Amino acid sequence: MSGSEAGLLRPGQGFATTSGRQGRVGALLGAGGQGEVYSVGLDGQTFALKWYHPHYAELDTTLRSRLDRAVRRGAPTEDFLWPLDLVDIPGSRSFGYVMLLRTDDYVSIRDLIAPPPKRLELSLARRATICQQLARSFLQLHANGFCYQDVNFGNIFLDPKRGRVLICDNDNVNIDGAEASIYGTRKFMAPEVVRRETLPNSRTDLFSMSVLFFYTLFGWHPLDGRREAETKLMNAAAEMRLYGEQPLFLFDPHDDANGPVPGLHDALVARWNSLPTRLRTLFERAFGQGLSDPAARVLETEWRGALRIVEEASFACPECGFEHVAEPNPAGPPGVHERCLACTEPLATPAFLQVRDRLLAMTVGATMDGEVLERTLSGVAAGRVEAHPQHPDRIGLRNLTGDAWRAILADGASYTVPPGQVVRVLPGATIDFGRNQGRISQRLAAGEGT
Repeated sequence: MSGSEAGLLRPGQGFATTSGRQGRVGALLGAGGQGEVYSVGLDGQTFALKWYHPHYAELDTTLRSRLDRAVRRGAPTEDFLWPLDLVDIPGSRSFGYVMLLRTDDYVSIRDLIAPPPKRLELSLARRATICQQLARSFLQLHANGFCYQDVNFGNIFLDPKRGRVLICDNDNVNIDGAEASIYGTRKFMAPEVVRRETLPNSRTDLFSMSVLFFYTLFGWHPLDGRREAETKLMNAAAEMRLYGEQPLFLFDPHDDANGPVPGLHDALVARWNSLPTRLRTLFERAFGQGLSDPAARVLETEWRGALRIVEEASFACPECGFEHVAEPNPAGPPGVHERCLACTEPLATPAFLQVRDRLLAMTVGATMDGEVLERTLSGVAAGRVEAHPQHPDRIGLRNLTGDAWRAILADGASYTVPPGQVVRVLPGATIDFGRNQGRISQRLAAGEGT
């Protein structure tokens, strides 16, 4: 949004929320097709006020009831920039709502596909974390009986440093199955919505979410393959054909009519091949059977398990930096490629810690989530991989829990690792965390992968 011109409201203008709180309008922050956003003072704190254009408020006849319901129910998770209170101004033909201010730490998720130098460069693990956050938030939204209706780049913001997301424009949210006021956003709509056969609902949300995940990991749309590349004029008829009437996944395993074009999609092919089988299988379902059968679409809980592998088992090629993901294999060594999928050089890998079905790459700076140990809450770091300050080639795992660990070396020797201390990452060693154990795989030399 950009709002440099005079707004609908005046700086200093007073207002009251429907709950009786008194506030005062501040600076105009931005403007768009629906209305304008202002900073406002309320109870000694600064908030944001979204104020609707009168014609928009009249056109969307269910807008006020949706907002009122949202205020009463509260945000599904802290990741939603949720309406807190409705606002009326005597004599005005419109209304608005108060929400928390979005801080400057958050940038648009659209920056992931922006041209350089604005493009936001994030690690593959951090991109997976962002998708995990979104899956968790949309799961809670849908569990409460709501649908978002318009999942797209314009509504999602992220904090690159923390990997946190913020879901905005929640005036779109409605009861699942209720009449919708919008169809969605181009290239994010489910095929049946593109064809105008249905209105948005929780199942079309699942499709839009899958598109968002593919964009986040690949920087590309999942249905843009050979057919899109050969389209000379991208008009309404072409979009209907590509995304509504004849949609076909770029990596459809049964039909390569819309497959990648050599020389154009090589980077996408490398990224596809770098991902774990479990995640690729979900994308194949989301954009295979899920294109025509809403009931077959991938659920939020399914995405979270597959994305977790990318978070924990990704590592970069030391030659070119291209990131790969190891395949978990509880029965043996993790599956890795022999050569880098980007530069084709022999691929040296880090050591891996296998804890039941979880595989963690022992790369410097990586953290071990407390959930892995089944002792602490998810999101709380239980361990951190560090390099020795005098010997950078020596890698250790620092115990960030309040309990002692026990390290058992390959030769049978063992020792205690108190809280705050470091256990060296050595091939063949086992770490007893208390409720479960982790085994460190043999560090693979270049070319030894499977």
